[in-house]
Amino acid sequence: MNYSELINRLSDRTGNSSEKTKDILGDAIDVLTRQLMDGKGVSIPNLGTFGTRINPEKKVYNPHYDAYIMVPRKRVVEFTPASGLKDDVKFIGGEDE
Repeated sequence: MNYSELINRLSDRTGNSSEKTKDILGDAIDVLTRQLMDGKGVSIPNLGTFGTRINPEKKVYNPHYDAYIMVPRKRVVEFTPASGLKDDVKFIGGEDE
């Protein structure tokens, strides 16, 4: 599913126009992004928790230059799915659907 398909499904389910649904979803993504940029987490029931962690500075080998380089520390996004979501999408059976 791509972004436009998500907008269409949400607008069908909510009865809102596609434009209004697109604005609402855009605002929700913006709020989520700003929280993560501030280093704060966001918990969404039945979906999961978005959070951040800091990867420390580390020394890695670059085979192209045959040298070690320092990779600076950075903040990365983590997602922990809710247990209900994990149970809902768990693969059961012998063949893919």
